[in-house]
Parts: sequence; structure tokens; C-alpha cells
Amino acid sequence: YTVECTSSNGEDSCDSNMDTIRMPSAVPSGPPLNLRAEPPSVSAIFRWDPPAEKDQNGVITGYLITYQLSSDPSSPMNKRVEVETQSLLDNLMTGVTYSFTVAAINSNGTGPDA
Repeated sequence: YTVECTSSNGEDSCDSNMDTIRMPSAVPSGPPLNLRAEPPSVSAIFRWDPPAEKDQNGVITGYLITYQLSSDPSSPMNKRVEVETQSLLDNLMTGVTYSFTVAAINSNGTGPDA
């Protein structure tokens, strides 16, 4: 944000220097966008786009991928990636269905899943 001082009585009594205020960031408020996966075999490439800029609430430092067998949601696996917007997941079992989510991370924590 940029803040300027303007005199209400028309006199130039304000310091003409502008000041920059850095607002604190927050956990991302929006999920990554456009999740997609290339057809898997024993590995699959997952890709996504960053959250909308207005939902990043600071600098995105990474992403948390959570994936699991659709038939067994009690045993999720997590993988953290730095700022890349894709990841290779390997050692997948063939012939089964997986579900996956991706969430953006910044210095304040992890945002919602996509």
C-alpha cells in the first residue's frame, strides 16, 4: 500500500514524501487452480496453477500434495514441493483409483485444498 498525506485546508502542511506500508500476510485463502494429471501408469505427473493472486496473501513458498487410494481414505500420503506447480508421484499401483488434493503454502501456513 502507498499512503499519501493531503491537507484538508488546502495548505501544504504535510510531508510530501510518500511512505510504503507492508501489511502482514495471511494463510492463502484460495486453492490452487486447474488441477490436472497425465494418465498414470506406476507414476503420474500432477500439474496445477497457483491460487489467484488476490488469494495468495503473501509469497507462495510451496505446495502440499495429499493423495490416497480412493478405497482407503484412512491412509493419506503427503508430499511437499517447493514453488514448482507440478510433481511426479511414483510407485502408484496400477488398476486402482487415487484421489489427490493440492494446497498452497506461505509463511503463515497452508491454504484450502483444491
